[in-house]
Amino acid sequence: MKKSVKWKILTAVLAVIMLLSACTNGGGNNKPSASGETTAPSGTASSAPSEQAEEPINLLWLSFDPPEGDETPVQKFLEERFNVKIENMRVDRTSWTEHLNIRLATGEVPDLFFLWSQGEILDYSNQGLLAELPIDLIREKMPKYAASVDEMDPSIWDLAVVDGKNFAIPLYWLEGLTPFMPAYNGDWLKAAGFDKAPETLVEFEKVVYYFAKNDPDKNGKADTIGYSGSGKDSLATLAFNSVYSAYGTSPGAWLKAEDGSLVNAMVTERTREALKVLNKWYKDGVIDKEFLTTDYAKTRQDLANRRSGIIDRGMWNSYSIAIGPEFKGQNPDTELVVGKPLVGPYGDNAGFSWGVKNNFVGMGAQVAKDPKKMDKLFEILEAMVSDEEVYKMTYFGVEGEHYDLVDGVPTPKEQYVNVTERGAKVGASSYYNIFGTKSSYMSQFDLSKEQAAFKKQTTEGVPAFSSLLTFIVPETSQYPDLNRIRDEHLIKFIIGEINLDQGFDDFVKLWNSSGGEALTKAVNDRYAALQQ
Repeated sequence: MKKSVKWKILTAVLAVIMLLSACTNGGGNNKPSASGETTAPSGTASSAPSEQAEEPINLLWLSFDPPEGDETPVQKFLEERFNVKIENMRVDRTSWTEHLNIRLATGEVPDLFFLWSQGEILDYSNQGLLAELPIDLIREKMPKYAASVDEMDPSIWDLAVVDGKNFAIPLYWLEGLTPFMPAYNGDWLKAAGFDKAPETLVEFEKVVYYFAKNDPDKNGKADTIGYSGSGKDSLATLAFNSVYSAYGTSPGAWLKAEDGSLVNAMVTERTREALKVLNKWYKDGVIDKEFLTTDYAKTRQDLANRRSGIIDRGMWNSYSIAIGPEFKGQNPDTELVVGKPLVGPYGDNAGFSWGVKNNFVGMGAQVAKDPKKMDKLFEILEAMVSDEEVYKMTYFGVEGEHYDLVDGVPTPKEQYVNVTERGAKVGASSYYNIFGTKSSYMSQFDLSKEQAAFKKQTTEGVPAFSSLLTFIVPETSQYPDLNRIRDEHLIKFIIGEINLDQGFDDFVKLWNSSGGEALTKAVNDRYAALQQ
């Protein structure tokens, strides 16, 4: 009988000990056991390991215009939303290639890898720094974005292909379909006898000469110029683009010849004729003698300061967001009149545009060995393209703090209007959201009602053309002197150091013999292959 009582007491004591032990573990003191395992809390002994929180995935992130700090609202949002830890890779945009290459040489290869150009894709893929991103894989992981590319222009998929392998996600830019257009000082136009913008090259020439020769600001001084070009930073692309476009050409572009092949526009007769116009104007003193040292910023300053009355470095959005406000800030009572591309001698009236193709986003080669990291990057990028909350947060910031919704469109508060400054302070810019203003799904958030109306007013029905060389041609790197030869001759043709008759013929021969002929064949071989 005594043994029975003792056994019952011992059983009761053990039960109490077990109960206390269970309660202690249920309070959250989950200390590792001697084997290194953690004791499961009370009531979760049967929980599967997959339900436990996973460690954040580390991402080395490279893009342009980075935030000043690592604790911005956007970075925190991305880290919490996608369970990642972002390390920002900061590279000075003004010396991007030099600084980035130094860091790449030390083995610091970003996981998310912003790429400016096809040249970078070619270089970095050849160095083994980029992961291959098969187009079918992009379609699988980013179905909504892939569908938008197909709808925008399927040839965009060709842009990042090197030797049959794709190394980046190609970006498109909706505004790239709109052309560069000339804009004028409205008061000066009226003084020249025009109540609207010139429509033809002939009318444009009259305005140019009046602005240069007839004291349009009526200050009694010969201190105005007729026409200038940003020769310092865009000699072959945007400098004097109104004149080139009137002839259906652009010296830095590859365009379609009459036989359907692609030809470098610099060696065409249309470009020769346009250069003859510019050379005449230069000799007559109506083209700014300082055009070779003038860049985009200087053309804007000259317009706002009333040294110049014409600028043609702007697309509609430039006039709406930057050039227009700058001009009105110094000339509040003067209208900036935005014109259309000029009709030239052949009836061309299309303006040069960048085209829909844009930059690229790749992944470092190491990501190919880490499927979870690659999937996570695809997940984030697809969300930025197609998820309204993610898009607005990563490009505009926190509603009510950094922007307000006006008619359903995010409208940045005054201190956050400049996207670069907004990105530096808040992280809301193209640094994280590489698809900012580059997603057809989110385009309804990109323009205010006023901006949409201005775009329609200035661009609706206005034709545009752009370079047709949108694909990678590896042979380009074999002929590094071609652009130098082109630019040197452009300058000499305009200022009259080389004539545009025999001198132009000699230039074409030199360009061809320096690799231009071989490059033209390579370009057309690749072009023909892509058409099949």
